Amino acid sequence: MKTAIKTNSQTSLGIILGKSILKLTLAGLFIGFLYPQDGLVALFLAAYMVYSLVKKWKTTAEDRYIYLIGTILSGLLGVCCELWGIYFGYWEYHDLGSGRAFPYWLPFAWALAFTFIYQLEKELFLLTGVKQVSGKIIITLLVAMIFPTYGEIITINMGVWTYTWPYQVFGVPLLAILLLVIFHTGLNFLMVLCCRYFGWKNEVFNP
Repeated sequence: MKTAIKTNSQTSLGIILGKSILKLTLAGLFIGFLYPQDGLVALFLAAYMVYSLVKKWKTTAEDRYIYLIGTILSGLLGVCCELWGIYFGYWEYHDLGSGRAFPYWLPFAWALAFTFIYQLEKELFLLTGVKQVSGKIIITLLVAMIFPTYGEIITINMGVWTYTWPYQVFGVPLLAILLLVIFHTGLNFLMVLCCRYFGWKNEVFNP
C-alpha cells in the first residue's frame, strides 16, 4: 500500500515538473523565435496575462487577489530590475531597433513569472504535504533557482539577450541565478506580508 502511494506521488511529481518544463520551453521558444517583433510578443503575453487573471478570478475565489497582487508586484519590480541592469550595462537585449534597449514584452514576462512560480509552488506543497517552514523555504529556493534559470538559458541561447557578467552557465551568470532567487523569494516574502495584513489564508504564503 505504501509502495503504491509512493509510486503515485512520484508519478504526480513527474507530471507536475514535466508540465512546468514544457510550459517554460514553449514560452522560451516563442520569445526566442519572435523577439525581433517585440511588440507582437508583448501583445500576445499581455493577452495571455489578462486571460489567465480572468480565468483565475472566476475559478479560484480564494486565490484571486493573490494572483492579481502578485502579478502586479512582479511586473513592476521586474521592470525596475530590468531598467537597473540595462542602464549599467549588465545585460543587453538584441535586435530591438529604433535605438531602444527595453523590449515591450518584459513587463508581461515578469508578471507571468509570478503566476507560473506560484502555481508550481502551490502544487508542490500540496503534493509533498510539507508543513514545516524550513521545508517550504527549500522548495521555494529550488523552484526560484531552477525554473527561471532554465527559461533564461533557452532565450539567451536563441539570441534574445546576453549578460556581461562572467562565470556563466549556458549563458546565465552565477550572479544572475543568485539574483533571480533573491527576487522571487523576496516577492514571496512581500506576498506573505500582504496575506497577513489582509488576513488571507493561503497554502503558500499564509497557511
